[in-house]
Amino acid sequence: MSIDDIIDVVWGEDPPATVRSQIQICVSAARRALADVGMGDTLRTHPFGYSLVLTPGQRDLDDFARLVAEARTAWDAGHFELAVRSYRGALNLWRGPALSGLDSEVLHRKAVALNEERLTVLEECIDVELIRGRERKLLPELVKHVSENPLREKLRGQLMLALHRAGRRTDALQVYREGRDRMVDDLGLEPSDELRRLERGILNDAPELAPAYTQPAGVSVPRQLPPLTDHFVGREELTRSLGALLDRPSPTGHHRTRAVNVYGQGGVGKTSLALHVASRLAHEHFVDGQLYYDLHGSGPSAVPPSRVLDHFLRTLGVPPADIPEGMDERASMFRSHVAGRDMLLVLDDAADEAQIQPLLPGGRDCAVLVTSRKSQTGIPALDNVRLDTLTPPEAIELIGRSVGEKRLRAEPAAVAEVVRHLDGLPLALSIAGARLAAAPHRSVSSMAHRFRDEGRRLDELIRGDQAVRATIASTYDGLRPELQGLLSRLSLFAMETIPGWMAAVVTGRGTEEAHDLLDEAAAAQLLTPLEAEPNDIPRYRFPHLIRIFLREAGGRLTVAERQEVVRRIAGAWLALLDRAHRRLHGGDFALVRGDSPRWEPSESVVCDVLKDPLRWMDTERSGLLAVVDTAKEYGLDEACWDLAVSLVTLFEVRQHHDDWRRSHEAALDVVLENGNVRGEAATRCSLGSLYLSQRHTERALPFLEKSLALFEELCDAEGVALATRNIALCRHAQGLLDTALLDYARAADLFRDAGDPVGQAHVWCNVAQIHVARGDLGLAEQQLTAALETCRKAGSSRVASQVLVRLGELRLGAGRPEVALTHFREALSIVRIQADEVGEGHVQRGLGAAHLVRDDLAESARCFRKALSIADDTGSPLEVARTRGGLGEVYVAQRRFEEAKVLLEQAVPVLRQHRDAAGARFLELLERLS
Repeated sequence: MSIDDIIDVVWGEDPPATVRSQIQICVSAARRALADVGMGDTLRTHPFGYSLVLTPGQRDLDDFARLVAEARTAWDAGHFELAVRSYRGALNLWRGPALSGLDSEVLHRKAVALNEERLTVLEECIDVELIRGRERKLLPELVKHVSENPLREKLRGQLMLALHRAGRRTDALQVYREGRDRMVDDLGLEPSDELRRLERGILNDAPELAPAYTQPAGVSVPRQLPPLTDHFVGREELTRSLGALLDRPSPTGHHRTRAVNVYGQGGVGKTSLALHVASRLAHEHFVDGQLYYDLHGSGPSAVPPSRVLDHFLRTLGVPPADIPEGMDERASMFRSHVAGRDMLLVLDDAADEAQIQPLLPGGRDCAVLVTSRKSQTGIPALDNVRLDTLTPPEAIELIGRSVGEKRLRAEPAAVAEVVRHLDGLPLALSIAGARLAAAPHRSVSSMAHRFRDEGRRLDELIRGDQAVRATIASTYDGLRPELQGLLSRLSLFAMETIPGWMAAVVTGRGTEEAHDLLDEAAAAQLLTPLEAEPNDIPRYRFPHLIRIFLREAGGRLTVAERQEVVRRIAGAWLALLDRAHRRLHGGDFALVRGDSPRWEPSESVVCDVLKDPLRWMDTERSGLLAVVDTAKEYGLDEACWDLAVSLVTLFEVRQHHDDWRRSHEAALDVVLENGNVRGEAATRCSLGSLYLSQRHTERALPFLEKSLALFEELCDAEGVALATRNIALCRHAQGLLDTALLDYARAADLFRDAGDPVGQAHVWCNVAQIHVARGDLGLAEQQLTAALETCRKAGSSRVASQVLVRLGELRLGAGRPEVALTHFREALSIVRIQADEVGEGHVQRGLGAAHLVRDDLAESARCFRKALSIADDTGSPLEVARTRGGLGEVYVAQRRFEEAKVLLEQAVPVLRQHRDAAGARFLELLERLS
């Protein structure tokens, strides 16, 4: 402590003038006293003050804390005599109130806390001695302490109980009245509920006030826990938390039964965990025994609670002739026999609250550990704890327990694949591990190969009487037929997550009723509910092995029934995609729609789509792709290509090129197989757009030309217009500008005839680029102005943002950076609303160029860096090169020549490869730097 701290603690705000001298005198005296007991070197001087350096155990407070901890541990273990000895040893260290005789506010506060701790320990010690029946011995001590602490209700209650047990009921009641009068006079408060209940119990000579129950002679302590298996891994944190929930509460805690329900899907390891926790606690904390019963709640023949009670009562020594017939009477007798005893009940595989409730003891002495496949929220005494599957490292460790470390190290990739196929489900992993252990000549890779076939995976997960399929079936068979049908239908779609509204489409029920059905399935652990989303639309996930089982169950449906489910679900997704497209483009523009029927989901889902169409599509991307695959699987060619083509806006904006290609190749396969000519034309046109966006014009043209021929054969005006425009874009990218202009002109006329103004505007925007390249800025401005006006009139914000970027570039090229900034900023607000990251990259690059012209170099560099970050994320090499070149120009202006040179050297080769106009300008700048 510093000198100033010592002054503050001892003298406060009014120290004497000689304070520093007094401190030195006191320190010298303290050193002499410490030297007398061999501790002369513990008080040390420092430049800032003094320190007292003590080793553990040199403070009587340390000894006190150690002895109290030992006493509490002994009490928890039922070793009452040892607990009393430790408590008394701790209390005997005290020689009066803590820090008495010191006039310091700081030390006074510390003393209050220490004295409170001493009284709490005293009360605990007396509690244990009352359990041991030492009422008469305690009476003189209790009278003294109550006199010194008249408002301490715990001590007063202990004195009342000791007097009552000693046969002095009148004196006990008088102690209560004196305490009540003192509390009312001093505090204006009535005694606590606990003290008033004790008074009523004494008045009524309540039997529970008698000394605690002791074990009858001749009855053995029950130890019914089954043996543990060696295959228990992980769960350390959960094991500790369960132990803390079941451990004996402090004597001043509530009197609620300590009970926990561990719930989770079948095979997740609930029983193994429960027995592991119970075994850890059994001998130290539940010395009066452990009771165990398998309730068979997950099967068709759950054990009646009356039978379980009969078993428990016989175990506790009740003669069979004395066991009552009625369940309520048996439950009452059971509670009486376990009252006051430190016992643990393990109720394994419980069905429901009705089976559990009669088996719960009263009071806090017993603890109960339940396992169940459901959360049992109907019993307030139960804390529900969900058990999830193992993490990948834990799953690998579990397999390793069977196959050994050598085989794990030999085939790590195969082991990881097995774990992935088995969802981290302990039952499945144990079966796989046991099968591998039984066949040491077989490789882990061979087992992984077997699991790749989903149709056989559950067949492989059988060993003896263990089978994953049977475990799932025991839950599924207990569901209502309507819920079974819903789950088997939803399992047709290999979706990562399932939005709740899909259940409404499948069942034809209202949204809330459908959500209730899914919640029922989640309660049965056949679905996993995910965290609530801001839109309040619930989402769920099928554990993979459960989905495989449900698909097997769905095999009972006819092909026509399954096709109808897929058709309805695809129709619902199509209806939502239509809404998203219209919000982005102002109508059914620049899109060939299929004739697959639509089913409108609820208005809340539609509102979520309209709020942010691109975000919604991105969120649902994996699910939408799964529906495309399912439509192909069931031969629904019209729905398949309709969905795939409707996703193109998302694929373009988010640069999901792999998804674009895969979904369209699936659609092309099914339309060719079914002879769907219009679907083939639309899919080929969209694939051409994909290759065009990747600058693969040679690959794009054959698709587009075939598409154009098919659309012309079908006299499909919108399709002909789209294919013609895309061919024009190819010619444009190839530098064949005259040919491109002719194709653009034809496409614009076709879009006009098809009633697609947005398609027209998009064409004009591209034509304007050619005019700019040829130096005809006036004509380019006319085209872009007309395109922007058309987009605004049609409500197509997406194309409008593209036109605004082109207008900004045009104004910038004409030496009007302020006007250009206006266009870029308007475009920025649109792309941010739409969460169009690629679009924002283009806008930020335009803003950087405009700020560079205005000589606002810091802001220019910031915009270019933002654009470069986006381009890196979206993986567009050309856009990365353009942005690096622009940032290089800024660095040249900032005289950061080395950094500029690096950027330009990276940009120029890519730009020249793509024949980009900016390449020549950046090359010239690079040569000047060199």
